[in-house]
Amino acid sequence: MKTNLIRTASFLLAALMTLPTLASCGGDGTAVTTDAVTTGVESEVETIDPNDRSQTKDSLPENLDFGGRKFTVYCSSTARNEEFYAGLGEETGEIVEDAVYRRNLSVQDRLNIVFQSDSYDFGWNQIAGEVQKLVMAGDPTYDLFLGSQAGVTQLVTENCFINAYDIEYLDFSQPWWNNNFMNELAVGSDYRFYLTGDFFMDALYWTRTLFFNKKLYADYYDNADELYKEVLDGKWTIDRMAQISKDVYVDLNNNGVSDADDQLGLGTYLTMSSTDAFVYGSDVVFTTRDKDGFIELSMMSDDAITLAEKVVDLFYQPGTYFNFDGDAPNQNVFIEGRMMFLGNSNFGAAKALRDMKDDFGFLPYPKFDEEQTEYKNLVHDSNLLGGISAASANLDMVGACLEALSAETYRYVTPAWYETALKVKYSRDDLSSQMIDLIKDSATTNFIYAYNYAINGMGLIYRDLVTKNNKDFASAVKSKEKAGLKQLEKVLDVFRGIEG
Repeated sequence: MKTNLIRTASFLLAALMTLPTLASCGGDGTAVTTDAVTTGVESEVETIDPNDRSQTKDSLPENLDFGGRKFTVYCSSTARNEEFYAGLGEETGEIVEDAVYRRNLSVQDRLNIVFQSDSYDFGWNQIAGEVQKLVMAGDPTYDLFLGSQAGVTQLVTENCFINAYDIEYLDFSQPWWNNNFMNELAVGSDYRFYLTGDFFMDALYWTRTLFFNKKLYADYYDNADELYKEVLDGKWTIDRMAQISKDVYVDLNNNGVSDADDQLGLGTYLTMSSTDAFVYGSDVVFTTRDKDGFIELSMMSDDAITLAEKVVDLFYQPGTYFNFDGDAPNQNVFIEGRMMFLGNSNFGAAKALRDMKDDFGFLPYPKFDEEQTEYKNLVHDSNLLGGISAASANLDMVGACLEALSAETYRYVTPAWYETALKVKYSRDDLSSQMIDLIKDSATTNFIYAYNYAINGMGLIYRDLVTKNNKDFASAVKSKEKAGLKQLEKVLDVFRGIEG
Protein backbone atom coordinates (compact mmCIF):
# COMPACT_ATOMS: atom_id res chain seq x y z
CA MET A 1 0.00 0.00 0.00
CA LYS A 2 1.36 3.45 -0.88
CA THR A 3 1.65 6.09 1.77
CA ASN A 4 -0.32 9.32 1.68
CA LEU A 5 2.98 11.14 1.17
CA ILE A 6 3.71 9.22 -2.00
CA ARG A 7 0.18 9.76 -3.34
CA THR A 8 0.40 13.49 -2.62
CA ALA A 9 3.85 13.80 -4.19
CA SER A 10 2.65 11.94 -7.27
CA PHE A 11 -0.31 14.33 -7.62
CA LEU A 12 2.01 17.31 -7.35
CA LEU A 13 4.33 15.84 -9.93
CA ALA A 14 1.43 15.35 -12.34
CA ALA A 15 0.42 18.95 -11.79
CA LEU A 16 3.94 20.16 -12.47
CA MET A 17 4.07 18.18 -15.68
CA THR A 18 0.72 19.35 -17.08
CA LEU A 19 0.02 22.88 -15.83
CA PRO A 20 1.65 26.16 -16.89
CA THR A 21 3.71 28.04 -14.36
CA LEU A 22 1.49 30.10 -12.08
CA ALA A 23 4.14 31.78 -9.97
CA SER A 24 7.62 33.09 -10.50
CA CYS A 25 10.20 34.35 -8.10
CA GLY A 26 11.60 37.83 -8.57
CA GLY A 27 15.22 38.68 -8.03
CA ASP A 28 14.38 40.25 -4.66
CA GLY A 29 13.04 36.96 -3.28
CA THR A 30 9.36 37.95 -3.48
CA ALA A 31 6.74 35.72 -5.06
CA VAL A 32 4.55 37.34 -7.70
CA THR A 33 1.30 35.51 -8.54
CA THR A 34 -0.44 36.12 -11.86
CA ASP A 35 -4.18 35.40 -11.97
CA ALA A 36 -6.23 34.60 -15.08
CA VAL A 37 -8.49 37.59 -14.25
CA THR A 38 -6.89 41.03 -14.30
CA THR A 39 -7.76 42.87 -11.10
CA GLY A 40 -5.88 46.06 -11.78
CA VAL A 41 -3.96 45.63 -8.52
CA GLU A 42 -0.47 44.16 -8.50
CA SER A 43 0.43 42.61 -5.17
CA GLU A 44 3.67 41.25 -3.82
CA VAL A 45 3.77 38.86 -0.91
CA GLU A 46 6.99 38.65 1.00
CA THR A 47 8.03 35.04 1.53
CA ILE A 48 10.32 33.46 4.04
CA ASP A 49 13.01 31.27 2.51
CA PRO A 50 12.36 27.77 3.93
CA ASN A 51 16.07 27.03 3.56
CA ASP A 52 17.16 29.97 5.72
CA ARG A 53 18.57 28.43 8.89
CA SER A 54 20.64 31.40 9.97
CA GLN A 55 18.41 32.30 12.92
CA THR A 56 18.29 28.79 14.43
CA LYS A 57 19.58 29.09 17.99
CA ASP A 58 21.76 26.63 19.86
CA SER A 59 21.72 25.99 23.60
CA LEU A 60 25.33 26.85 24.39
CA PRO A 61 25.82 29.32 27.24
CA GLU A 62 26.82 32.86 26.35
CA ASN A 63 30.40 34.02 26.88
CA LEU A 64 32.08 30.61 26.94
CA ASP A 65 35.83 31.20 26.91
CA PHE A 66 38.38 28.39 26.69
CA GLY A 67 41.42 30.60 26.86
CA GLY A 68 42.85 29.87 23.42
CA ARG A 69 42.99 26.11 23.92
CA LYS A 70 43.39 24.01 20.77
CA PHE A 71 40.62 21.74 19.47
CA THR A 72 42.26 19.24 17.13
CA VAL A 73 40.54 16.86 14.74
CA TYR A 74 42.33 13.91 13.17
CA CYS A 75 40.67 13.41 9.82
CA SER A 76 41.04 10.91 7.00
CA SER A 77 42.61 12.47 3.91
CA THR A 78 40.28 10.33 1.77
CA ALA A 79 37.47 12.64 2.91
CA ARG A 80 36.83 16.08 1.50
CA ASN A 81 39.02 17.35 4.33
CA GLU A 82 39.68 20.82 2.94
CA GLU A 83 36.17 21.26 1.58
CA PHE A 84 34.17 20.18 4.63
CA TYR A 85 36.44 20.36 7.68
CA ALA A 86 39.72 22.28 7.56
CA GLY A 87 38.80 24.98 5.08
CA LEU A 88 41.40 26.60 2.83
CA GLY A 89 42.69 29.27 5.20
CA GLU A 90 41.16 32.10 3.19
CA GLU A 91 38.11 32.95 1.11
CA THR A 92 38.43 31.85 -2.52
CA GLY A 93 35.01 32.59 -3.99
CA GLU A 94 33.94 28.93 -3.84
CA ILE A 95 30.68 28.85 -1.90
CA VAL A 96 31.28 25.69 0.14
CA GLU A 97 34.92 26.28 1.01
CA ASP A 98 34.16 29.87 1.98
CA ALA A 99 31.26 28.76 4.21
CA VAL A 100 33.62 26.31 5.96
CA TYR A 101 36.26 29.00 6.37
CA ARG A 102 33.77 31.44 7.92
CA ARG A 103 32.31 28.71 10.16
CA ASN A 104 35.70 27.85 11.60
CA LEU A 105 36.54 31.51 12.24
CA SER A 106 33.17 32.11 13.87
CA VAL A 107 33.55 29.20 16.29
CA GLN A 108 37.13 30.16 17.11
CA ASP A 109 36.07 33.71 17.95
CA ARG A 110 32.96 32.67 19.86
CA LEU A 111 34.68 30.12 22.12
CA ASN A 112 38.22 31.54 22.11
CA ILE A 113 39.71 28.32 20.81
CA VAL A 114 42.05 27.37 17.98
CA PHE A 115 40.48 24.92 15.54
CA GLN A 116 42.90 22.58 13.80
CA SER A 117 42.20 19.70 11.41
CA ASP A 118 45.09 17.33 10.70
CA SER A 119 44.80 14.69 7.99
CA TYR A 120 46.16 11.17 7.77
CA ASP A 121 46.63 9.17 4.60
CA PHE A 122 46.42 5.53 5.67
CA GLY A 123 43.53 3.38 4.48
CA TRP A 124 40.16 2.68 6.05
CA ASN A 125 41.40 -0.70 7.29
CA GLN A 126 44.33 0.93 9.12
CA ILE A 127 42.46 3.61 11.05
CA ALA A 128 41.47 1.29 13.89
CA GLY A 129 45.07 0.34 14.63
CA GLU A 130 46.33 3.92 14.44
CA VAL A 131 43.64 5.31 16.74
CA GLN A 132 44.08 2.49 19.22
CA LYS A 133 47.84 3.10 19.32
CA LEU A 134 47.38 6.82 20.07
CA VAL A 135 44.64 6.39 22.65
CA MET A 136 46.24 3.48 24.50
CA ALA A 137 49.44 5.52 24.76
CA GLY A 138 47.44 8.31 26.41
CA ASP A 139 48.36 10.75 23.63
CA PRO A 140 46.11 13.83 24.10
CA THR A 141 47.03 15.44 20.76
CA TYR A 142 43.68 14.72 19.14
CA ASP A 143 40.28 15.43 20.63
CA LEU A 144 38.17 13.99 17.83
CA PHE A 145 38.88 11.22 15.36
CA LEU A 146 37.12 11.23 11.99
CA GLY A 147 37.42 7.89 10.26
CA SER A 148 35.54 5.74 7.81
CA GLN A 149 32.60 3.89 9.31
CA ALA A 150 34.01 0.57 8.11
CA GLY A 151 37.22 1.20 10.05
CA VAL A 152 36.29 2.99 13.27
CA THR A 153 33.41 0.68 14.18
CA GLN A 154 35.99 -2.06 14.66
CA LEU A 155 37.10 -0.10 17.74
CA VAL A 156 33.81 -0.49 19.57
CA THR A 157 35.25 -3.08 21.95
CA GLU A 158 38.58 -1.28 22.52
CA ASN A 159 37.55 1.58 24.87
CA CYS A 160 39.01 4.22 22.56
CA PHE A 161 36.03 6.57 22.48
CA ILE A 162 34.17 8.46 25.18
CA ASN A 163 30.45 7.95 25.64
CA ALA A 164 29.01 11.10 24.08
CA TYR A 165 26.17 11.16 26.62
CA ASP A 166 28.78 12.01 29.27
CA ILE A 167 30.06 15.08 27.42
CA GLU A 168 28.90 18.50 28.56
CA TYR A 169 27.28 20.87 26.03
CA LEU A 170 26.29 18.25 23.44
CA ASP A 171 22.58 18.76 22.82
CA PHE A 172 21.17 15.88 20.78
CA SER A 173 17.73 17.47 20.67
CA GLN A 174 19.04 19.94 18.10
CA PRO A 175 18.42 19.46 14.36
CA TRP A 176 22.10 19.31 13.45
CA TRP A 177 22.45 15.84 14.99
CA ASN A 178 21.35 12.80 12.99
CA ASN A 179 19.76 10.84 15.82
CA ASN A 180 18.17 8.19 13.61
CA PHE A 181 21.56 7.26 12.19
CA MET A 182 23.31 7.34 15.57
CA ASN A 183 20.53 5.29 17.17
CA GLU A 184 21.02 2.58 14.53
CA LEU A 185 24.71 2.48 15.48
CA ALA A 186 23.90 2.22 19.19
CA VAL A 187 22.35 -0.42 21.40
CA GLY A 188 20.10 0.56 24.27
CA SER A 189 19.89 4.16 25.43
CA ASP A 190 22.93 4.53 27.71
CA TYR A 191 25.87 4.70 25.30
CA ARG A 192 26.66 6.62 22.12
CA PHE A 193 30.20 6.20 20.83
CA TYR A 194 29.83 7.35 17.22
CA LEU A 195 28.66 10.78 16.10
CA THR A 196 27.21 12.07 12.86
CA GLY A 197 25.17 15.06 11.78
CA ASP A 198 25.68 18.29 9.88
CA PHE A 199 29.31 18.86 10.89
CA PHE A 200 30.08 15.34 9.64
CA MET A 201 29.03 16.30 6.12
CA ASP A 202 30.84 13.36 4.62
CA ALA A 203 27.74 11.29 5.40
CA LEU A 204 25.65 13.48 3.09
CA TYR A 205 28.36 13.32 0.43
CA TRP A 206 28.36 9.50 0.61
CA THR A 207 24.59 9.03 0.47
CA ARG A 208 23.98 6.58 -2.35
CA THR A 209 22.04 7.66 -5.43
CA LEU A 210 21.46 6.28 -8.91
CA PHE A 211 22.03 8.53 -11.90
CA PHE A 212 20.06 7.90 -15.07
CA ASN A 213 20.43 9.21 -18.61
CA LYS A 214 17.25 11.17 -19.35
CA LYS A 215 17.83 11.32 -23.12
CA LEU A 216 18.34 7.56 -23.35
CA TYR A 217 15.24 6.94 -21.27
CA ALA A 218 13.19 9.26 -23.50
CA ASP A 219 14.46 7.46 -26.62
CA TYR A 220 12.82 4.26 -25.36
CA TYR A 221 9.92 5.51 -23.21
CA ASP A 222 9.14 8.99 -24.66
CA ASN A 223 9.08 11.10 -21.45
CA ALA A 224 11.99 10.91 -19.03
CA ASP A 225 9.94 12.57 -16.31
CA GLU A 226 7.68 9.51 -16.25
CA LEU A 227 10.41 7.66 -14.39
CA TYR A 228 10.22 10.25 -11.61
CA LYS A 229 6.48 9.62 -11.49
CA GLU A 230 7.08 5.88 -11.07
CA VAL A 231 9.29 6.68 -8.10
CA LEU A 232 6.65 8.87 -6.48
CA ASP A 233 3.93 6.32 -7.22
CA GLY A 234 5.95 3.72 -5.30
CA LYS A 235 6.53 1.56 -8.39
CA TRP A 236 10.30 1.94 -8.62
CA THR A 237 11.53 -1.59 -7.75
CA ILE A 238 14.50 -3.83 -8.45
CA ASP A 239 12.39 -5.74 -10.97
CA ARG A 240 11.44 -2.55 -12.80
CA MET A 241 15.06 -1.41 -12.94
CA ALA A 242 16.11 -4.81 -14.27
CA GLN A 243 13.48 -4.64 -17.03
CA ILE A 244 14.52 -1.15 -18.16
CA SER A 245 18.18 -2.22 -18.15
CA LYS A 246 17.35 -5.14 -20.45
CA ASP A 247 15.21 -3.01 -22.76
CA VAL A 248 17.91 -0.46 -23.55
CA TYR A 249 20.84 -2.88 -23.93
CA VAL A 250 22.44 -2.99 -27.38
CA ASP A 251 25.45 -5.19 -28.17
CA LEU A 252 27.15 -2.51 -30.25
CA ASN A 253 30.30 -4.50 -30.97
CA ASN A 254 28.38 -7.74 -31.66
CA ASN A 255 30.64 -9.89 -29.51
CA GLY A 256 27.80 -11.53 -27.57
CA VAL A 257 28.77 -10.20 -24.12
CA SER A 258 28.03 -7.04 -22.18
CA ASP A 259 31.09 -4.82 -22.10
CA ALA A 260 32.19 -1.20 -21.96
CA ASP A 261 31.84 -0.78 -25.73
CA ASP A 262 28.09 -1.49 -25.68
CA GLN A 263 25.01 0.53 -24.84
CA LEU A 264 24.42 -0.60 -21.29
CA GLY A 265 21.51 -0.78 -18.90
CA LEU A 266 23.51 -0.71 -15.65
CA GLY A 267 27.17 0.03 -15.30
CA THR A 268 28.99 -0.03 -12.00
CA TYR A 269 32.47 -0.42 -10.57
CA LEU A 270 33.10 -3.93 -9.21
CA THR A 271 30.51 -6.09 -7.45
CA MET A 272 31.54 -5.21 -3.92
CA SER A 273 30.20 -1.90 -2.62
CA SER A 274 27.93 -1.69 -5.67
CA THR A 275 25.79 -4.39 -4.07
CA ASP A 276 25.19 -2.82 -0.67
CA ALA A 277 22.76 -0.08 -1.67
CA PHE A 278 20.41 -2.58 -3.33
CA VAL A 279 20.45 -4.78 -0.22
CA TYR A 280 19.89 -2.08 2.39
CA GLY A 281 17.57 -0.14 0.11
CA SER A 282 15.14 -3.00 0.62
CA ASP A 283 12.95 -3.50 3.67
CA VAL A 284 14.23 -7.03 4.24
CA VAL A 285 14.76 -7.53 7.98
CA PHE A 286 18.16 -8.78 9.13
CA THR A 287 18.01 -7.76 12.80
CA THR A 288 15.43 -7.09 15.47
CA ARG A 289 15.71 -5.37 18.84
CA ASP A 290 14.39 -6.59 22.15
CA LYS A 291 12.49 -4.39 24.62
CA ASP A 292 15.77 -2.85 25.84
CA GLY A 293 16.95 -2.10 22.31
CA PHE A 294 19.50 -4.90 22.11
CA ILE A 295 20.20 -6.46 18.72
CA GLU A 296 19.15 -9.96 17.78
CA LEU A 297 20.07 -11.45 14.41
CA SER A 298 17.21 -12.63 12.21
CA MET A 299 19.03 -13.19 8.94
CA MET A 300 16.96 -16.00 7.45
CA SER A 301 13.65 -15.27 5.75
CA ASP A 302 11.95 -15.93 2.44
CA ASP A 303 12.45 -12.27 1.51
CA ALA A 304 16.18 -12.45 2.25
CA ILE A 305 16.49 -15.44 -0.08
CA THR A 306 14.44 -13.71 -2.79
CA LEU A 307 16.54 -10.57 -2.44
CA ALA A 308 19.68 -12.59 -3.17
CA GLU A 309 18.05 -13.92 -6.33
CA LYS A 310 16.93 -10.47 -7.48
CA VAL A 311 20.28 -8.76 -6.92
CA VAL A 312 22.43 -11.53 -8.38
CA ASP A 313 20.16 -11.72 -11.44
CA LEU A 314 20.41 -7.94 -11.94
CA PHE A 315 24.20 -8.01 -11.90
CA TYR A 316 24.49 -10.93 -14.33
CA GLN A 317 21.72 -10.16 -16.82
CA PRO A 318 22.52 -8.88 -20.35
CA GLY A 319 23.16 -5.16 -20.27
CA THR A 320 24.83 -5.02 -16.86
CA TYR A 321 28.57 -4.51 -16.80
CA PHE A 322 30.76 -4.22 -13.71
CA ASN A 323 34.24 -5.45 -14.61
CA PHE A 324 35.68 -2.00 -15.08
CA ASP A 325 39.40 -1.42 -14.70
CA GLY A 326 41.18 1.84 -14.08
CA ASP A 327 39.90 5.18 -12.88
CA ALA A 328 36.07 5.06 -12.75
CA PRO A 329 35.50 4.32 -16.48
CA ASN A 330 31.87 3.60 -15.58
CA GLN A 331 31.44 7.37 -15.24
CA ASN A 332 33.08 7.87 -18.62
CA VAL A 333 30.67 5.49 -20.38
CA PHE A 334 27.74 7.19 -18.65
CA ILE A 335 29.00 10.64 -19.63
CA GLU A 336 29.36 9.47 -23.22
CA GLY A 337 25.63 8.67 -23.24
CA ARG A 338 25.84 4.88 -23.57
CA MET A 339 24.53 3.87 -20.16
CA MET A 340 21.06 4.12 -18.63
CA PHE A 341 21.92 3.72 -14.93
CA LEU A 342 25.19 4.60 -13.22
CA GLY A 343 25.67 2.56 -10.07
CA ASN A 344 28.10 2.73 -7.14
CA SER A 345 27.60 6.49 -6.99
CA ASN A 346 26.68 9.02 -4.36
CA PHE A 347 25.63 12.64 -4.08
CA GLY A 348 29.22 13.81 -4.23
CA ALA A 349 29.74 12.18 -7.64
CA ALA A 350 27.32 14.63 -9.26
CA LYS A 351 30.10 17.20 -9.55
CA ALA A 352 31.94 14.95 -12.02
CA LEU A 353 28.89 14.90 -14.32
CA ARG A 354 28.51 18.66 -14.72
CA ASP A 355 29.91 18.68 -18.27
CA MET A 356 27.84 15.72 -19.49
CA LYS A 357 26.08 16.58 -22.77
CA ASP A 358 22.97 14.46 -22.17
CA ASP A 359 20.66 15.44 -19.36
CA PHE A 360 20.85 13.16 -16.35
CA GLY A 361 18.63 12.72 -13.32
CA PHE A 362 18.86 11.46 -9.74
CA LEU A 363 16.94 8.40 -8.52
CA PRO A 364 16.66 6.66 -5.17
CA TYR A 365 17.72 3.05 -5.02
CA PRO A 366 14.79 0.80 -5.92
CA LYS A 367 12.50 -0.96 -3.47
CA PHE A 368 12.38 -4.71 -2.94
CA ASP A 369 8.81 -4.67 -4.29
CA GLU A 370 5.80 -2.35 -4.48
CA GLU A 371 4.62 -3.44 -1.03
CA GLN A 372 7.62 -1.71 0.54
CA THR A 373 6.23 1.54 1.89
CA GLU A 374 9.35 3.73 1.87
CA TYR A 375 12.54 4.11 -0.10
CA LYS A 376 15.80 3.64 1.74
CA ASN A 377 19.12 5.01 0.55
CA LEU A 378 22.27 3.69 2.14
CA VAL A 379 25.04 5.92 3.39
CA HIS A 380 28.16 4.14 2.18
CA ASP A 381 30.54 2.86 4.85
CA SER A 382 33.29 5.19 3.62
CA ASN A 383 31.45 8.05 5.34
CA LEU A 384 33.30 9.55 8.30
CA LEU A 385 32.01 8.97 11.81
CA GLY A 386 33.27 10.98 14.75
CA GLY A 387 34.65 9.48 17.93
CA ILE A 388 35.71 11.57 20.95
CA SER A 389 39.14 10.41 22.06
CA ALA A 390 39.34 8.74 25.46
CA ALA A 391 42.75 10.41 25.80
CA SER A 392 41.47 13.97 25.32
CA ALA A 393 42.23 16.30 28.22
CA ASN A 394 39.64 18.90 27.22
CA LEU A 395 36.26 17.17 27.23
CA ASP A 396 34.23 20.24 28.21
CA MET A 397 35.83 22.20 25.39
CA VAL A 398 35.31 19.29 22.99
CA GLY A 399 31.59 19.24 23.70
CA ALA A 400 31.22 22.99 23.21
CA CYS A 401 33.31 23.00 20.03
CA LEU A 402 31.40 20.11 18.48
CA GLU A 403 28.06 21.69 19.32
CA ALA A 404 29.09 25.08 17.95
CA LEU A 405 30.65 23.63 14.79
CA SER A 406 27.59 21.48 14.17
CA ALA A 407 25.22 24.41 14.65
CA GLU A 408 27.20 26.68 12.31
CA THR A 409 27.42 23.91 9.71
CA TYR A 410 23.65 23.47 9.89
CA ARG A 411 23.09 27.20 9.49
CA TYR A 412 25.49 27.93 6.66
CA VAL A 413 27.64 25.08 5.28
CA THR A 414 24.95 22.47 4.66
CA PRO A 415 22.73 24.91 2.74
CA ALA A 416 25.76 26.02 0.70
CA TRP A 417 26.58 22.46 -0.37
CA TYR A 418 23.15 20.86 -0.44
CA GLU A 419 20.85 23.64 -1.62
CA THR A 420 23.24 25.62 -3.80
CA ALA A 421 25.93 23.25 -5.07
CA LEU A 422 24.10 19.92 -5.27
CA LYS A 423 20.55 21.04 -6.10
CA VAL A 424 21.40 24.05 -8.28
CA LYS A 425 24.89 23.63 -9.75
CA TYR A 426 24.84 19.87 -10.26
CA SER A 427 21.21 18.92 -10.95
CA ARG A 428 19.57 19.61 -14.31
CA ASP A 429 15.88 20.06 -13.47
CA ASP A 430 13.43 20.82 -10.67
CA LEU A 431 12.23 17.23 -10.45
CA SER A 432 15.79 16.07 -9.87
CA SER A 433 15.84 18.44 -6.90
CA GLN A 434 12.69 16.74 -5.63
CA MET A 435 14.40 13.36 -5.98
CA ILE A 436 17.44 14.68 -4.13
CA ASP A 437 15.23 15.66 -1.19
CA LEU A 438 13.57 12.23 -1.21
CA ILE A 439 16.96 10.51 -1.21
CA LYS A 440 18.35 12.71 1.57
CA ASP A 441 15.27 12.22 3.74
CA SER A 442 15.49 8.44 3.34
CA ALA A 443 19.24 8.12 3.99
CA THR A 444 19.97 5.22 6.31
CA THR A 445 22.37 2.61 7.57
CA ASN A 446 21.97 -0.78 9.22
CA PHE A 447 23.55 -2.13 12.40
CA ILE A 448 25.07 -5.23 10.82
CA TYR A 449 26.31 -3.21 7.85
CA ALA A 450 27.96 -0.62 10.09
CA TYR A 451 29.61 -3.21 12.35
CA ASN A 452 30.32 -5.74 9.62
CA TYR A 453 34.04 -6.00 10.29
CA ALA A 454 33.45 -6.46 14.01
CA ILE A 455 30.93 -9.31 13.53
CA ASN A 456 32.61 -11.71 11.07
CA GLY A 457 31.35 -10.09 7.88
CA MET A 458 27.67 -10.68 8.61
CA GLY A 459 26.69 -7.37 7.01
CA LEU A 460 28.30 -7.99 3.60
CA ILE A 461 27.09 -11.50 2.76
CA TYR A 462 25.38 -10.28 -0.40
CA ARG A 463 28.65 -8.86 -1.66
CA ASP A 464 30.14 -12.34 -1.60
CA LEU A 465 27.12 -13.83 -3.33
CA VAL A 466 27.15 -11.31 -6.18
CA THR A 467 30.92 -11.59 -6.63
CA LYS A 468 30.63 -15.37 -6.96
CA ASN A 469 27.36 -15.33 -8.95
CA ASN A 470 25.86 -17.45 -6.18
CA LYS A 471 22.25 -17.24 -4.95
CA ASP A 472 22.60 -19.63 -1.98
CA PHE A 473 21.97 -17.12 0.78
CA ALA A 474 21.16 -19.78 3.40
CA SER A 475 24.54 -21.51 3.06
CA ALA A 476 26.37 -18.18 3.14
CA VAL A 477 24.66 -17.23 6.41
CA LYS A 478 25.35 -20.63 7.95
CA SER A 479 29.07 -20.35 7.17
CA LYS A 480 29.39 -17.08 9.11
CA GLU A 481 26.70 -17.22 11.76
CA LYS A 482 28.43 -19.09 14.59
CA ALA A 483 31.49 -16.84 14.72
CA GLY A 484 29.35 -13.78 13.95
CA LEU A 485 27.08 -14.38 16.94
CA LYS A 486 30.07 -14.82 19.22
CA GLN A 487 31.60 -11.54 18.09
CA LEU A 488 28.24 -9.79 18.26
CA GLU A 489 28.00 -10.66 21.97
CA LYS A 490 31.29 -8.87 22.57
CA VAL A 491 29.92 -5.77 20.87
CA LEU A 492 26.68 -5.93 22.85
CA ASP A 493 28.60 -6.30 26.11
CA VAL A 494 30.11 -2.86 25.49
CA PHE A 495 26.62 -1.36 25.40
CA ARG A 496 25.66 -3.34 28.49
CA GLY A 497 28.54 -1.69 30.33
CA ILE A 498 30.38 -5.00 30.74
CA GLU A 499 34.16 -4.68 30.70
CA GLY A 500 35.83 -6.95 28.19
